Amino acid sequence: MATLAPAPDDVMLADLAREAVLLFAGSATLILLPLLVVAVVVGLVQTIFSVQESSISFLPKLAALMLVLAISGEAMLMNLAEFLELGLADMVGAIR
Repeated sequence: MATLAPAPDDVMLADLAREAVLLFAGSATLILLPLLVVAVVVGLVQTIFSVQESSISFLPKLAALMLVLAISGEAMLMNLAEFLELGLADMVGAIR
């Protein structure tokens, strides 16, 4: 029984999906990792000082999120724009 080679459209879609997952994972990691570190540090400080207020941890996490977005937000948006541009060019090329 002979196996058929995948169509170029299938390969293009698989590559596009792989790139989308990698782009999402990289962006999510870039945002979530600093927030996790801040949450652990704030939780330890609250535990050490026996502070039971849960709203205290909100402001440091918000500040960390704003700092991460200020530093790397432009690069993440440029990566997204590049992915969109290449994906649309691949789709147009597949139609022709």
